[in-house]
Amino acid sequence: MKELITQKIAMKKKMPKFRRQESHVKARLSRTGWRKPRGTHSKMRRQRKGYDVIVKVGYRTPKLLRGRLRSGLLEVAITTPEELKNITKDQIALIPRTLGNRKRLAILQEAKKMKVNISNFPLIEAKIKEIESGLVARKKKRSEVKTRKTAKAKKAEEAKEKKDKKKEEKKAEEAKEKKSDSKEEKKSETKEKPKVKPKQAPKPKQSKPKKETVK
Repeated sequence: MKELITQKIAMKKKMPKFRRQESHVKARLSRTGWRKPRGTHSKMRRQRKGYDVIVKVGYRTPKLLRGRLRSGLLEVAITTPEELKNITKDQIALIPRTLGNRKRLAILQEAKKMKVNISNFPLIEAKIKEIESGLVARKKKRSEVKTRKTAKAKKAEEAKEKKDKKKEEKKAEEAKEKKSDSKEEKKSETKEKPKVKPKQAPKPKQSKPKKETVK
């Protein structure tokens, strides 16, 4: 394995930069990745002397070292602390970046107990302290936000109660004013109305005596 690693390092040093055809002429082509030249008259495709190198199978790393680190260890993604027990001597743990801080903390604490190395967190103790302090600060911030919200809600309720009281008082005042107005109107009506004489029954009509006719 050590021989293969040294071989891989030597190959990496000799590895040329694979540039796209005419990338030195057009700036936008230099920003893109590798593309295979397909032109019928392309000197690069024909591998003429003085032209850029083409990607070939011979530049590939040995099969045993593919996907391994420089140390020769294989990275294994871990999402739970129980998975650390399955790691062999040929492997190294890797905590994915999508994992939350709580789960990450549990894995780091377990790795510290088991004395297991983690590729993306070489300083385990420092990382544990950082995560713990972050969680404490987050908890404090949440509690502060909660207290602010409750205080705001209380203020809103008090303001609402005050508004309702004012509305009720206004309604009561309006009702009192209406009652007083109605009483005054009734009194004025009674004063202004003249006394009406009671209606007398009509006298019966007297019938006139009939004149006697002379024959």
